[in-house]
Amino acid sequence: MVLGGFLFVWSVKYIQSEWPQIFVGLLSVFSAAMGFAILIMPLDLHEDNSTPE
Repeated sequence: MVLGGFLFVWSVKYIQSEWPQIFVGLLSVFSAAMGFAILIMPLDLHEDNSTPE
């Protein structure tokens, strides 16, 4: 998510050409979405519940 925010600020503030700004902006949205998805992804912890008998 931090990378997405950095790319967004960089694309708005420092890139003056139209197409590179669009591509970096889309990349920033994608990376922010992936960061948020990883943040809220449930952890599937495999616990060994088998009891030896």
